[in-house]
Amino acid sequence: MVKKAQSQIVGAVILILLVIASAMVIMSFVIPFIRDQLSGTECLDVSGKILIKNNPSYTCYESADANMSVQILFKAMQNLTKGFQINVESGGSSKSVNVISGTTDEVYMRNGGAVEVPGENEERTYIITGINSLPNSVSVYPILNSGKTCDASDVMTTVVSC
Repeated sequence: MVKKAQSQIVGAVILILLVIASAMVIMSFVIPFIRDQLSGTECLDVSGKILIKNNPSYTCYESADANMSVQILFKAMQNLTKGFQINVESGGSSKSVNVISGTTDEVYMRNGGAVEVPGENEERTYIITGINSLPNSVSVYPILNSGKTCDASDVMTTVVSC
């Protein structure tokens, strides 16, 4: 009878160890998955905070120079971005340019000077070169400090000529 009681204790201990081991195995997959999902919320913090201003004097297409002028407004974001990407779609193709302070790749400031990203609640106007026809749409995508490009923060589907 004593041996029977010992086998029940050993069986209970083995079951407890089995539950603990399986919980550890499951958590080794669940914790990294949740961590990855939570790291994707940075884009929610900047969603809708970089806007294309619909001002025909500053956001328009210049056919003579094959340039697109785009005025961008930055709302308060507590320095979550290092820049943004402008995507211009026209004639069945698209052109994307990254605007990061100091860059000069096919984009320059309307009033001259070095390319700079607007500060919080500021606007800047950029000229994008090499746009050969009136664009169908213009989109702006935030680029986070980590280098990740988020979904479009704003899209303008009516572009006028300057």
